[in-house]
Amino acid sequence: MLKPVALPSRTALPFLLFLLLAVTASSQYNWPAGQLLPTFPAPATTQDLILLRQSSSRWEAEGGSIGHGTGRLETDGWLCQTGIDAANAHMVYGPYDSSIPPGPNVAEFRMKVDNNTANNDPIVDIDVRNATSGAILATQTITRQQFTAAGSYVNFTLPFTLTAANQSLELRVYWRGTSYTKVDWVAVQQNASSAEMYLFASLKGIVNRTQPRIFSYEGDAFAEGQYTWLQSLGMSWNEPADKWSLITKYRSELLGLIVYDPAQTATINLATVLARGQKALIASPGLLSKLQGAPYNLPIITDLRNQYTSKLQVYQALYNTHWPNLDKRVLIGLNPDVHKAALREYAVAIGAATLWLDPNVASESTLLNSFLSSMPPGANVMGWWPEEAPGVQRASTYGIATIASDWCSNLTMHSGTARTINLQTPPAKPTLQNKLYVAFILSDGDNLQYIEHLMRKLWNNPDRGTVPMGWTLSPAMIDAMPGALNFYAQSATANDNLISGPSGYGYAYPNNFPNAASLDQFVSQTERYNRKAGFRVVTIWNTITGGINANVGQSFADNAPSLLGLTAQNTGGGLTVYSGSLPGQALSCNYCTNEQAMKDHIATAASGWNGTSPRFIIIQAQPWTNVTPTSFKNVAASLGSNYVVVRPDHLFQLLRQANGLVVDPGPKGQDITDFGGTVSAQYQTGSPAGEEYTKLIDNHVRAKYLTFNASGWVQYQANSPYTVTGYSIASANDAPERDPLSWTLQGSNNGTSWTTIDTRTNQDFPNRYQTKTFSFTNTTAYTHYRLNLSNNSGTILQVGEIELFGTGAGAPFFVMRGEEKR
Repeated sequence: MLKPVALPSRTALPFLLFLLLAVTASSQYNWPAGQLLPTFPAPATTQDLILLRQSSSRWEAEGGSIGHGTGRLETDGWLCQTGIDAANAHMVYGPYDSSIPPGPNVAEFRMKVDNNTANNDPIVDIDVRNATSGAILATQTITRQQFTAAGSYVNFTLPFTLTAANQSLELRVYWRGTSYTKVDWVAVQQNASSAEMYLFASLKGIVNRTQPRIFSYEGDAFAEGQYTWLQSLGMSWNEPADKWSLITKYRSELLGLIVYDPAQTATINLATVLARGQKALIASPGLLSKLQGAPYNLPIITDLRNQYTSKLQVYQALYNTHWPNLDKRVLIGLNPDVHKAALREYAVAIGAATLWLDPNVASESTLLNSFLSSMPPGANVMGWWPEEAPGVQRASTYGIATIASDWCSNLTMHSGTARTINLQTPPAKPTLQNKLYVAFILSDGDNLQYIEHLMRKLWNNPDRGTVPMGWTLSPAMIDAMPGALNFYAQSATANDNLISGPSGYGYAYPNNFPNAASLDQFVSQTERYNRKAGFRVVTIWNTITGGINANVGQSFADNAPSLLGLTAQNTGGGLTVYSGSLPGQALSCNYCTNEQAMKDHIATAASGWNGTSPRFIIIQAQPWTNVTPTSFKNVAASLGSNYVVVRPDHLFQLLRQANGLVVDPGPKGQDITDFGGTVSAQYQTGSPAGEEYTKLIDNHVRAKYLTFNASGWVQYQANSPYTVTGYSIASANDAPERDPLSWTLQGSNNGTSWTTIDTRTNQDFPNRYQTKTFSFTNTTAYTHYRLNLSNNSGTILQVGEIELFGTGAGAPFFVMRGEEKR
C-alpha cells in the first residue's frame, strides 16, 4: 500500500511551495561544475506578467479570399482525395493581401492527412509568391512522414522575406495527388510583432539573469493558461497595461541596443549571444526610432546590418570570434525565423552560443561538427534541430544529449525555483499472478516545453489518478525546473508514476555514442539525476523504432543500479536482461496516437497467451493527438478480467519477480552527501590544485581527489544520523593503478569509536569515470562515515566521486548541493 503522506490541500500547496521557494532558492546565478544546467537566482515573489504573442493574419481555406484549382469544401476546410480530385494542381491559392509589412515574415499552413506512415511520398508543395513581381519567395515540399500525426491538423511554417511594402502576397498549396489532404487555413506571422518578440525576449533575459522578475505567457492551444504556473508556484503578479513600460522600469539595467539585419536573420542569433555581455536589447531597424527616442533613449551599441552576406558567414564568425570565450557546456538551437521568443530569453540570460545549423546540409554540417567536437564531456544541446532524427543522432555521435526546450517560455524563472524535491514513498507492487499486465506511458517528457505547457494542462484532467500510468519527465528538471518537478512529485496520486523520458538526462540515441567512456558518463549522470528525481524507469530511444544495443544495456546495468527497467522502441522485440540484472522490455506500441491503436496493440501483444504464466505489455502513447488520462481510462475499461493495469515501475518489479531477478535493486535512500554535511580526509594538503578532497562529493565524476599516498581515509560527517545501506565509488580520469583496490566502510557517532559495516577487496575499475555501487546490510544510524582506502599499486591514490545512500529523519527531500554547499 501507499505509505500515508500528508499532502497539502489545493489552497495550501501554493503557499508551501512559496515558502520553499523563499527559503532554499539561490541568491545568484550559479553553474557548479557537476550540474547539467545553471541555477538562477530566486524569482521575485511578484512577477511582471506580459503577453508575448505574434500578430498574424489568417485566411480560412474555404473562405472567400482563397481560390482553388482542385478539391472541394468539406466542413471546416478544403479537401482533396485521391481518385476523386484532379492531381497536380493548386488546391489553395491567395489571398493577394498587400498589407503584410516588409522584412522577415513566416507563412503558416495548417493541413492534415489520413495516413502518415504508409510511405514518404511527396504530398504537397507549399510556397509563398509575390504576386506583384511574380517572384517565389519561399517553397518547400512536404512529404507524408513530415506530418507528425494522422487525422489531426499539423502546422507547417515557411519563413520568407518581403523586400518592399504594398506587395500582393499569395500563399499556395500544390496537391500532388498522392494522399487524402485537407487544408484548414493559411496565415502570415507578421514582422512588426516579430520584432517585439525578439525585443522583449532579450529584455527578459537581461533582467532575469540578475533576478527573474518578468514572466511572459506565449501560449497556444496546447498551453496551460497564463496564470497556471504562477499560481502553482505560489507567486503573485502585476499585469502592466503596456509591456513597453517595462523597458522604462528596467532602464537602469540596460546599456543600449544591438540591431540585427533583417536581410540576414542569422544575425538575430548572433545578437542573442552578444546581448547579455553588452546589456543590450535585440532591436529591429523598424523599432529604432521608438527605442532611441524618449522615454527609452537607448543608444546603438552594435549594428549588425550589412556585415554578413550569408547565414554560414554569421555562424562562422560566431565560431571564430565568440565561441572561444563562451561556456561550451551548452549549445542552443533556435530558428531565428520561427523561435522569436520562448527559449531565447534563456539563451540571452546565459550568453550561450545560439545557432541554427542543419546536419543534412554539407557546409552547415561541417561547421556544426566544429562546435560539437569542441564541447566538453557531459555538455548538452538545448532548443531543437531543423529535423529531429538527424540532429539528435549527430549530437549523440559526439556523446552529447539534446535537452528539447525550444518553446520553453519562462525557463529563467523556473531555473530559479527552490531546488527541493519532496519525494513520496511509492506504493507497494501488487502480488504476482498469471495475468496480462499492462502499463501505460505518456511519451515526450524529455521535452521541457511539453512539461511546461501541455503536460501541465493534462495534469488537470479529471481522470488523472483513476488508472495507473507513467508520466515521462526530464531528469534535467532538477536544474532547469525544480519547482515544477516538486509540484508534480507532490501532487501525484498513487497511480501517477513519474519516470524518465528518452533517453536519460537528455534526448539521445545511446547506440550512437562514440565510445564506452562517453556512454558510461551519460548513464552515470543519468543515474545521479534520476535518483534525485525519484525516477526508476528510463525510456530509451534509438530513433523511434530502434532497439537497445547490448553495450548500451550493459552500461545501464553497470552504472545505473537503482533502475528497475528500460523500455525499448523496437515494437514487439521482447525482453532482454542485461548483465543478468537489468531488464529491457520492448514496447508493444511505441507511439500510439489514439485509443483504438492502443486496444489493437494490446490485443496483438496478448495473442497466444495461455494463462500459465504472466505476460507483460507496455503501451506508450504520444500526447499531441489528444491522448489524455481519460484515453487510458477508457482503454483500461475495455480490457477483460485477465488484464491488470499497473504502473510502469510495478510492471518491471513484477517482471523481475517472474524472471528471478532482484525485485527492488540498488541502494535504498538518497545520497546523504547532498544534505549539507562536511567532508574531510586523512591527507587534506599536498594535492594538486583542483584535485582537493572536497572534489569527492561535488557530484562531478570528472573532478577527482588525488593524494600522494598509497592509502588513506576519507570521511563524511552528516548533520544528523542516517542509516546507510549502500555507497558508490567512481574511478578518476587516468592511471588505473591509482584506483582503490580494497577498503572498509566504517560508521561512528562521535568520530572516535568506529564500527566496520562493509569490507571489499580486490575491486576492479576497468573503465575511467566508472561508478560502482555496493549494497550491504546495516540497521544502525551514524553521523560519521569513513572509507579506509588502499590503491592498486604505486604511491598515489585517487578517487573521482563517492556517494553514501541512506535514510533518516534528516532526509525527507533532496536539496541540490549547489544550494547548500556553494
